[in-house]
Amino acid sequence: MKLTLCELEKQLKGGSDIPCAADTEVTAVRIDSRLVRKGDVFFCIEGSNYDGHNFAEAALKAGAAAVVVSKHLRNLDDKPVIMVRNTIEALGKLAAYWRTKSKAKMIAVTGSAGKTTVKEMLAHVIAGRYSVHKNFMNLNNQIGLPMSMLEATGEEDFWVMELGISLLGDMEELGPVAMPDMAIIHNIGPAHLEGLGSMENIATSKASLFKYLQPDGKGLCCKDHTLLWNAAADIIEPVPFSSQDKNALYYSELLETLPDGTGRFLIKAGDETAETILPTCGSHFAENAAAVTCAASLLGFGLQEIADRLKTIQLPKQRFHCHAYGKWTLIDDSYNANPLSMSKAIDTAKKIAGERSLILVLGDMLELGADATRAHRELGKKIAAIDPAATFYFGEHYEDVASSTNGSTLVPVNKPSEFLTGIHELGLNNAVVLFKGSRSCRMENYFHALNNEVTGETGGNKA
Repeated sequence: MKLTLCELEKQLKGGSDIPCAADTEVTAVRIDSRLVRKGDVFFCIEGSNYDGHNFAEAALKAGAAAVVVSKHLRNLDDKPVIMVRNTIEALGKLAAYWRTKSKAKMIAVTGSAGKTTVKEMLAHVIAGRYSVHKNFMNLNNQIGLPMSMLEATGEEDFWVMELGISLLGDMEELGPVAMPDMAIIHNIGPAHLEGLGSMENIATSKASLFKYLQPDGKGLCCKDHTLLWNAAADIIEPVPFSSQDKNALYYSELLETLPDGTGRFLIKAGDETAETILPTCGSHFAENAAAVTCAASLLGFGLQEIADRLKTIQLPKQRFHCHAYGKWTLIDDSYNANPLSMSKAIDTAKKIAGERSLILVLGDMLELGADATRAHRELGKKIAAIDPAATFYFGEHYEDVASSTNGSTLVPVNKPSEFLTGIHELGLNNAVVLFKGSRSCRMENYFHALNNEVTGETGGNKA
């Protein structure tokens, strides 16, 4: 970021009250006082468990050029303080201004499941030719998005940013900050129902991103989700992609799961097709590959170029990573879960298992509000239909799941050691094991427990 202090204050207040030289440069924007260095500007963000205003003085002592506050702090009357109505809104306003000063083209990605993966895949493809900036992991809300944008130099060719919403009105706050040249919505599902209320609200909220496209911007939308597609079509004429319709202009499908746990995928643009390898065995990643193929093609990348770049990507951890160890395949999809991603993960794990035993190690799906009981009962029905060798379940919704498993083996567990005892009792030595649950369930602990045992037994290497 290259802004002067006076320029920053003018954008936030419409004028400057701080005596400063016109060329006083702001070195960085911080929201953690422990990271403040000389020349930084510290925004006092109020969270549910902390208040950044309590650290304003510490930030100034650390060398901050100014602090941005939303309440009067008596001990800072003679200090460089910028007063605003709301510091989170001010952070977004500053990021939006920085967006206009940057030469970068902005690509915004949103969806209910897999947006971090789509962002990472697309950024990796583009980086084969151009300079790219992206938000770190899933820092995608009203704080994470602006901070990610403000960390850019402004000299990049592209910014690839994911946008995450959990409440009605969130996109109306994020969209004007991003102002994308290209926007991608790759799916919707019953995620964050606690804050969004219904699938119809999710569809219209996600689709509203298209309202903030630049005048010549392009909106890309997965045509496989009817509610989403209809909501998007009410705003613009979206560019379609698909992982279900082989006749779609942009399309992808999983062709084969390879012995090392990777997947061979077909990608299609127009009449041209190519094959690529992704570090995942999940057939539902075809939706992500179709989105990336569509976006990169519209940016001028050739299909084989896209395929070659995808072969070299390293995806974020805990996103359906398949670890093949002899007769064992452990699938670590433990990062998060909602009904859409849970259903897709279970279906894909079943396909991978084939004639082998399938074991599910699952945790609660959270932030579903009034729909939580129904969603977990539906999960029970899913388990009954799949009929795995066993399902180990961690979380408060065990009874909801158990009520509809129709006799399928469902074992409650409270810690990894209990899970290990249970899996030992099954006496299996040839199985596919899926680990998935919401972030707070930390299902990766269960994965690591079994992974350590299996690798110790087989001496295998992670795929």
